[in-house]
Amino acid sequence: METLQTSLVCGKFWIYVAVIAIFILLGSNFECTCKPQAFNCNLYLVLPVFITSVFLLWTDRTFQRVCRHLCSSGGRDWPHTCSFLGSALRHIVKAAFIGLLWMVCVFIDGDWYVCCMNDQSEQQAQLACKSAGSITDEDRANITELKNRSWVIGSFLLFCIVCVPALWSSCGWRKHSRCERKRLFYKLILKEEKNVLREMLRKHAKEKLTKGMENRISHERWEECFDVAEELIQASTEPTVSEPE
Repeated sequence: METLQTSLVCGKFWIYVAVIAIFILLGSNFECTCKPQAFNCNLYLVLPVFITSVFLLWTDRTFQRVCRHLCSSGGRDWPHTCSFLGSALRHIVKAAFIGLLWMVCVFIDGDWYVCCMNDQSEQQAQLACKSAGSITDEDRANITELKNRSWVIGSFLLFCIVCVPALWSSCGWRKHSRCERKRLFYKLILKEEKNVLREMLRKHAKEKLTKGMENRISHERWEECFDVAEELIQASTEPTVSEPE
């Protein structure tokens, strides 16, 4: 159990390291032209959020299992399907909130806001393209004003990202909701599906191998024990359930 927990923690650690790497990679290539560039500005702000969210969902095994169940069920059992839809939605929202941290970084940094969100007036349009030696006191004041405004937006967005999940997780509804209990049970079923299947197939394979080897040893053909696995694979042996004693 400790090994499993350690592997899960390490797995999540590397996933978030990858998210940070995505932020650094995408944040190092934006250049301001000091001309109207609404498409580039919006793309720079929004696209990394989608990339990060999709990456997190792609690496979320529980979300993948929920999606496979939804695709295979085809909506036949609506109460269960509804519960799984709620679980999938929670994973999507969680991934989106982590992706929104990109916007927080952009707004708190402030350079994007100076470039893309100035009023295009004569005083502000060229602020992002001026060299340090050509910036006047008025320019510096305008830059400071824009960056402060950007910082406020980023801080408020970060406040929302932190507070909404915190309030939701501490809400008593989750503990007492019958639907939430069912959702937790179904989630555990999906998590253990692979483990149970692996154990059952391992048990069946062990029984087949043991039976085949015992048969050869009983007939004093022990050298053929090394060929049992290959013969079973070639025979395409199908798993069976042993009868209870």
